[in-house]
Formats: sequence, C-alpha cells, structure tokens
Amino acid sequence: MNKYFLTEEQLAIQEGIRRFCDEAIAPLASKIDETGEFPHAIFRQLGELGYMGVSTPVGLGGGGLDLVSICLVLEEISKASGAVGSSYNAHIGLATTVISEFGSDEQKRKYLPDLTSGRKIGAFGLTEPGGGSNAGAPSTRAVLKNGDWYITGSKAFNTNGFVADTFVITAKTDNGVTAFILERGMPGFEIGPPDKKMGVSGSPTSTLYFQDVKVPDANRVGEEGKGFRKFARTLDKGRVNVSALSVGLAQASYEAAVAYSKERTQFGKPIGAFQGIHFQLAEMATDIEAARLMMLNVARMYDSGQPIKMEAAMAKYFAAEASLRVCDKAIEIFGGYGYLRDFPVERYYRDAKMYQIGEGTSQIQRIIIAREILGKAIVSFA
Repeated sequence: MNKYFLTEEQLAIQEGIRRFCDEAIAPLASKIDETGEFPHAIFRQLGELGYMGVSTPVGLGGGGLDLVSICLVLEEISKASGAVGSSYNAHIGLATTVISEFGSDEQKRKYLPDLTSGRKIGAFGLTEPGGGSNAGAPSTRAVLKNGDWYITGSKAFNTNGFVADTFVITAKTDNGVTAFILERGMPGFEIGPPDKKMGVSGSPTSTLYFQDVKVPDANRVGEEGKGFRKFARTLDKGRVNVSALSVGLAQASYEAAVAYSKERTQFGKPIGAFQGIHFQLAEMATDIEAARLMMLNVARMYDSGQPIKMEAAMAKYFAAEASLRVCDKAIEIFGGYGYLRDFPVERYYRDAKMYQIGEGTSQIQRIIIAREILGKAIVSFA
C-alpha cells in the first residue's frame, strides 16, 4: 500500500536503502554505540552505493535526489542507527549542501568529488562554546590580510569534527558573517577529542580551535558578509532532515515495543492483551504518523519551490518531541528490561534526545514559528 503517494522512483530508493540498513547497519548499531568508534567501513559502503552524494546535483557528481527521497533515506538510516544517521546528515545535509548550492565552480570541482564519493567526510561549524542560538553573531573572527583570511576562535559540538577532512564554518568579518571552507591540517587549526555524550555514540562531535588559521580567499563561500544568510537557508532544509531522523528513531522504538508486547507474557497472556499497552501503542503510532506526514509535506513544499521556514520549524519541533514521547513509552512497555543496555530501546531514547536540542532547540523552533505568525517586529530573540 502506497499511502504516502510516493513515486515509483521514491519507493525504489526507500526499498534500496532499507535493504542496505537491515543488512549492513542495524546489525552493528549496538557495537557502534558501545565502542563509540566512527564506522568508517559503513560510510565507505554508502559512498560506493552513491548515497554520500544524494543531495548534490547530478551535474556535480551527485545523485540529485529530491528532498522527499532524501528524507526517506535519512529515516531508514536513523532507524537502523542513530549514530550513523547523525553523521550522515551532517555530511550530506550541511557541509556538502553548502558547497554544492553556494560554492564557486572552483570550490565545487575541488571538494565535491571526494565528498560525494565518501572518500572524505564533511563537517559543518556554526555553534560556539558561548552559545548556538545566536548563530548570526559568532565570536570567531576572520581578518583579511594581503589577500588571505586569518581566522581565530572556536566552534563547539561539531558533528564529524574528529573524523572530517573538509569543514564549512562561519566567522565574523567586517561586513557581517562569512562562510569559509577549511581543511584538516591547516596550520593553527586544531581539533579537540570526541565529546563524551549521552547518545549518538559513534557520531563524534568535537570542538574546533582556530588560531590565526590562514585561509585563502578562494575558500570563502559566496560574498563577504552573506554567510549566515546562506547557512540559514541550509538550516531550514536541515530541519526537515532532522525531522526524518527523529521519525526513524521513533519507528525503531515503536516496532521494538510492538514485538515485545506480543512476546512478553504476564498473568498468562501477552502484555499486548492489556488495555494499558493498547493505549500506549496507539499513542505511539499516532505520533509517528503525524510526524511523518508533516515531514513529507514540508519536503514536498521544498521540492515544489515554496518557502518552508515556518513549516520546517514545525516539522522539526513536532518530530523531535514526538520521537521522545514514543521512545519513552517504549521503555515503559519493556519495563525493567527497557532500562538495560541489553535491549535497544534505551539507546533509541538517548539518541532521540539530541534532536530536541540539536539543529535549533525546541524552544527556538517555537520562536521561529511565532515570528512567522506574528512578524519579527513583535517576536524577537532578545
């Protein structure tokens, strides 16, 4: 049944990535979480199959998929492993997207072949140790001297930071916020150790440190002072991606809870026979359906060229909160076993928590929605 009215191509993409996830990612998800090691082999496989370039136009060496298809891919990967989904999204939805959509021809020729093939991993630096919500006023500074930029500052919570080769970051310049492409190994560019996180272990985040890092002007993305505007457009699309990641984790929790409800017995019956379980499963299924429908709707809006700022914030906000509700109920259904690492539902919950915070907190999403309703003159971040 094709109840989401997907095209034949979209259905084929969904089936292909689902098969790969079931065979290559899901069996390793628990080990990835336990060791915290970045799964290089999985990303090499994703590159060989063409998935590392799905958001890049065909003419630039990518798959040129529409956003609906990309969301289908993200949902399946996140369902298999929250860690793989997080790192995959940072690569295709943030770093690679900025270069493919806003980079110069020279930058596209230089960086995209390695990124779209998976030979190199991309990362995206926006948040700083002093805060992330006010991303339009970074403390990191870039000064132009004799045709080169010298960047000083730091970026925090940088997904893929510890393993990435190509970094897209923002810095304050004389005329506003400007985006730059940095490469691992540039003098003065240091990468901190992986952060010890609650969830998505295996998707390493690190703090990036810049001390007079010399960056050629050829690595400036777009006009000086227009970087945040470019990042903001990327983040609107990125919020749709995150809603898909959240739906994937919720679906994984729900399916685990349904299976357990049929297997676990109490008082001579499967626990799924009791009304208390009925209500929880019904609420979980409804939350997932609503979140998925919002995600697909805003993805179709984007694909048709419509503005999505408010709808993307709505989808990200609702999906992140719904995913947490679903994962929480799954743990309740599992009872004491749900609190043990022997079962996957506690991992799903830890992974889902990140999306309530990352890519703009739920509070920030509500502010964005209110600003679109009432206007910036009435609703401000200050």
